[in-house]
Amino acid sequence: MLTLRKAEQRGHFNHGWLDTYHSFSFAGYYDERFMGFSALRIINEDRVEPSQGFGTHSHKDMEILTYVLSGTIAHKDSMGNEERVPSGEFQIMSAGSGITHSEFNLLSEPFAFLSNLD
Repeated sequence: MLTLRKAEQRGHFNHGWLDTYHSFSFAGYYDERFMGFSALRIINEDRVEPSQGFGTHSHKDMEILTYVLSGTIAHKDSMGNEERVPSGEFQIMSAGSGITHSEFNLLSEPFAFLSNLD
């Protein structure tokens, strides 16, 4: 069964540096009706302020897809990869046995991206 969920119905948190919307239960947002879909864990829309970002953190046994809506995301991981992913581009990261990475906004304008974990 398909369920239409409008953007304004998603979980929302504004942390100052991060304005985030959660489609499924994630972090401090819990809604038993939206606990993910099969192996899909999250679909988040994140808006990150200039010179801010997600510090080094780990993932294991998942595929991570990021689509940059606006701006450019700077990515660095424990495999030695450093990339800048501009608006309109995808980044796909496989975190099999484990990986650490960080994502930052190096520009003077906020950037926005969608991410999912499965």
